[in-house]
Amino acid sequence: MSKLLSTAHPELLSAEHVRKGFERLLEVVDELEIDAPGAGNMLASFLARAIVDEIIPPSFLMDPYIAGIGGDVVVHAKRALSREHQYSRLERVWGPGDGRTVPELKVEIDNLLLEFLVSGDIAEAERCVRELQVPNFHHELVKRAVVTILDKSEQEQASMVRLISHLCETEVVSTHQREAGFQKIESLLDDLSLDAPGASTVFQFVRREVNAKLDIVTTEQPPGDKPTPDAENF
Repeated sequence: MSKLLSTAHPELLSAEHVRKGFERLLEVVDELEIDAPGAGNMLASFLARAIVDEIIPPSFLMDPYIAGIGGDVVVHAKRALSREHQYSRLERVWGPGDGRTVPELKVEIDNLLLEFLVSGDIAEAERCVRELQVPNFHHELVKRAVVTILDKSEQEQASMVRLISHLCETEVVSTHQREAGFQKIESLLDDLSLDAPGASTVFQFVRREVNAKLDIVTTEQPPGDKPTPDAENF
């Protein structure tokens, strides 16, 4: 969305449009926090990124009215802009996912999963997932987590179950993304079984154990069943 704002300025969005939009957000940020905790920090990041992208002038944050209604949001935006190397860092304020291609994100995910299997550090793995800041791509994380352990030991499979369960329990990975990832695995089982004959067994084990840890009661489908068209195309 930051890129969209930058691209739309100034042909579609004038400086005044951008200014007025941020001003109105600052006026209602307390209300936004009720439905979206963390909205203030996110708005501060949008502001800092907008200044780096030169769609709003730095003087916007110095306006007494803006400082008054913005409070901590303006303070946080100023702090982000005052740090060393702020411009190169703020270009990636939304994390490594900002600007990276899908293949690059898949490599990042594979690396963090393999590192977790070696270290067993679940807190570090969670931090890496959060830093990717691609919640709509977490179905791929779940899918690749299962694929990674198809040829691994039972201990490593149990470790991956622990990681997936932890990410779901802490709501880093949403219910929708978890199920979308599992359904993508189901749709690929025939192909995966060519290289890993036990793929179906491992997948059913992972899904059963994750659901058990999350206290989810489900009726398992036979391995050959395919996900619904909507889920498969997600």
